Amino acid sequence: MPNDQAIAQVHALLERGAVRDALIYLNGLSGHRFTSLYRFDDDTLRSVEFYDREHPDQPRPDDIPIAASYCVFVRDSHGVFHTPDALLDARLHDHPKRATVRAYCGVPLVDHAGRAYGSVCHFDVAPVPTSEDDIALLQVLAFELQALYGL
Repeated sequence: MPNDQAIAQVHALLERGAVRDALIYLNGLSGHRFTSLYRFDDDTLRSVEFYDREHPDQPRPDDIPIAASYCVFVRDSHGVFHTPDALLDARLHDHPKRATVRAYCGVPLVDHAGRAYGSVCHFDVAPVPTSEDDIALLQVLAFELQALYGL
């Protein structure tokens, strides 16, 4: 379980409306290069907020087909999906991004009816282990986004 200070920091940032700052904060606690907030729009994955540790001023990426992302697994399962190395993960054998996005950790944004409508995730072009704290803090962020903004 993540420490209370990290949870309080996420909550304080979101209460101020600083969603991107919350992503940046969580990114700094993880080993992943990227942290992002996405919305599912039918078969399209739309970037809402995005942070690249190596290029902090990088704009949000273009929309992509959701099937070309690991977020498809979050959407379809309504649950956590993570892989420390896509090249070693049999579930991703035929996935189009497995050679370019090697590590991923994502949780769903779920509305009051239980519908997954987005994801919050860390990812990287290199293998990165996922800690239980990474997952738990993304879940805290997702819950807080839903509670505070209906996002």
